[in-house]
Amino acid sequence: MFRYFNSNEFYGEVEKEISRSSHLIQILVDEFGFIRFNEHILKKMNEGVNVEFVVVSSNIKKSINLVNCAKKIIDFEGSVYFVNDSEIFTEKDFFGIFDKSYLISKKNKNLNVLNEELFRQKNSLFESLSTKKNRLNLLSGDISATFSSDKTIVNKNEDFKLTWNVNNAHEISIDNNIGVVTSNDSLIKSVDNDTKFNLTAKNKDFTLKKTIFIKIYIEDEINIKVKVFDEILQKYIEITPTSNYSNTYAIYKNQKVYLSWDIVTKGKFFEANLGDLNLKDTHKFVLGENKHFIFTYISLNTKKSKKLSFYGFDNNEKIINNENVVSKNIINKFFKKLSDILFKKS
Repeated sequence: MFRYFNSNEFYGEVEKEISRSSHLIQILVDEFGFIRFNEHILKKMNEGVNVEFVVVSSNIKKSINLVNCAKKIIDFEGSVYFVNDSEIFTEKDFFGIFDKSYLISKKNKNLNVLNEELFRQKNSLFESLSTKKNRLNLLSGDISATFSSDKTIVNKNEDFKLTWNVNNAHEISIDNNIGVVTSNDSLIKSVDNDTKFNLTAKNKDFTLKKTIFIKIYIEDEINIKVKVFDEILQKYIEITPTSNYSNTYAIYKNQKVYLSWDIVTKGKFFEANLGDLNLKDTHKFVLGENKHFIFTYISLNTKKSKKLSFYGFDNNEKIINNENVVSKNIINKFFKKLSDILFKKS
């Protein structure tokens, strides 16, 4: 005699019947149900009950959770079959057959179909799907993977192409909102900040990670610090231009000047008279007559120049012996002298 039961609480009813079964459990369900039933199934398998699962999916991807649960069942000599069937998955036509006599179905049956006929239909469907070709073979051993980008230094929001090829993994995912991916594919991405992409590949034994770092190209400004040697303080002090709109400096004649710079990005740096310079370096000189520098920085994407001008005047006034205070008369002379020079020049 065949018994049939339909319930909206399908998962809960199946769990109850698993605990009552004595020799054989056959369940067709999706990945959610398979993982949910796993703990209950393992208890019955430990008592010697045979178990067969058909896991239905709308795609061929297998999560590492599914693989881990399947491994436990297979280790107890149970059988797990994986079927990619969108129609069954969409209809949610899931069911369980217990001891070949009791059927629990998630989907309501046709009222014109007898319990025995329905039972035979479900049993036939289960047997047609639980074939050798659908048997879930768990991948094990070493995982091999390549993960690359056609560009690793980009401008903000510039497109680049990520490409990967992974072998012997059940689950492959990439972070930064990419998610689960197939074993061999590529995609176009763009970022507006320095970003690290991690590819993670898993099988039942191992986890492998590959990383790509995408660097945002930021053009370096030519920032040059200017210091002069203070005879009273006996040390170099940093000075600023005469205005926010120029790179013109007013200093004493015969005063020691110290220039320093540090350009982070790669490129070529040189000065019209000094020649090639290191990207991080210094230059010292003593100002005689007025002096002008033209610094140039060239990278893969840009060329920039910066002119520094130094105008000297006679030191006929004493500076107050304080690092941060200069007399008003001296300040006025600085700017008057500079204005005279610039006015005559124009």
